[in-house]
Amino acid sequence: MRTLHCFFSGGRDSALACYIAHKVAKARVWDFRLVFINTTIAVQDTLDYVRMYADWLDAELIELRPKRSFEELVVRFSWPLLLRSRWCYYRLKLGPIIEYLIKNYKKGDLVVFGIRRSESLRRLSYYNKVFTNKCYDNGPCVHVWYPILHLSDIDVGHLVKKFNIPINPVWYRIGTSGECLCLAGTTEKTLIRIAIHYPSVMEKLVEIDKKVQANKGGYPGPLVGKKITLTEWYEKLKKQSRIDDYLTKYNTCQLGCMIE
Repeated sequence: MRTLHCFFSGGRDSALACYIAHKVAKARVWDFRLVFINTTIAVQDTLDYVRMYADWLDAELIELRPKRSFEELVVRFSWPLLLRSRWCYYRLKLGPIIEYLIKNYKKGDLVVFGIRRSESLRRLSYYNKVFTNKCYDNGPCVHVWYPILHLSDIDVGHLVKKFNIPINPVWYRIGTSGECLCLAGTTEKTLIRIAIHYPSVMEKLVEIDKKVQANKGGYPGPLVGKKITLTEWYEKLKKQSRIDDYLTKYNTCQLGCMIE
């Protein structure tokens, strides 16, 4: 029997994509697997949401983990960056994906991702077909389906509401899925949101940063330009006299801008 393997991050896009894929699987009487990669540096709210979403969808949840934790890897390699030293993607996500597909993908299956072209210029130029074949280095060649590839951010928000898809609180608290806080593509605005809404997570990241500084040194993505460590940045943030004003300055996203 054909199986749909839907990779779910806990974000809006994959929540909608997996909802659509699950509907198709039920209509075609195919097997369906909801696949989540626990990167070991996720917000607890997202981990809770992923399990709740699987129950809501009434789908089998497969949870993958990398061979080494984020903390082990970042101390070894320093903070990952988006355009170079992107070890976080290859080791925390791509590795588990390939290992899973080698063991579970069979001819006729579909691998589903919640990717949208409008999210970035790279995706706009790289992704153009809803159904395509993808071959992984040192891995299998698979048939891929991008069910929301041509949707806009507004389209996704409307459909999430229309289908009554459960909302992950992390979406509007920090503006991301919260499943991988490696900080490679994070903005300073998101750092501020993490510090305010998830202080225990920020404290953990700061403790990791201290180990990074003691070993390789380096700055997380949003602080490279300022040449300031995460530890130094957080100490400065805590000294702000009115943190609410500071948050407003960076135009924190409220619930509406994430789901409408």
